[in-house]
Amino acid sequence: MTAARDRQPELLRLLDQQIGAATTLLGILKTEREALNARDLESLSRSGDLKHRCLAELDALDTDRRQLAELIGLPADRVEFDDFLSTLLERDPMRIRWQRLMGLLEQCRDLNEANGRLVALQRHHVQQALTVLRGADLDTQLYGPDGSPAFLSGGLPISSA
Repeated sequence: MTAARDRQPELLRLLDQQIGAATTLLGILKTEREALNARDLESLSRSGDLKHRCLAELDALDTDRRQLAELIGLPADRVEFDDFLSTLLERDPMRIRWQRLMGLLEQCRDLNEANGRLVALQRHHVQQALTVLRGADLDTQLYGPDGSPAFLSGGLPISSA
């Protein structure tokens, strides 16, 4: 445990960097949501690029944290690391930072899932509009990008050209 205490500042620095990256990711996801609502493709593309870079940074920082944890004899796995930190005092700086990081990552996950649902809904509306414009039979069974059946119902074509 002495090695863990000696290297604690380094581990705290890594956790602070992860918190910073997670905070940045949360901001990017909020911007992505705004771009989706505004149907701003340029902003959406920028957000996507930034999101991928931020995720890569978070992954690299987590790899560093796991390696440092192993080096100083602490559990590297997130669940085991969390279990270890729960044995520390509630005001322990490492525990506080870890809980903050986990909270931010949970917010990121929730917002990312909500953005994904919005994308799926918008895609569905576009597909319905295209079907109407093409004059296709809206009762025809189609298949989605994942191969699952999709049924469209009722309607008439806009033009009979």
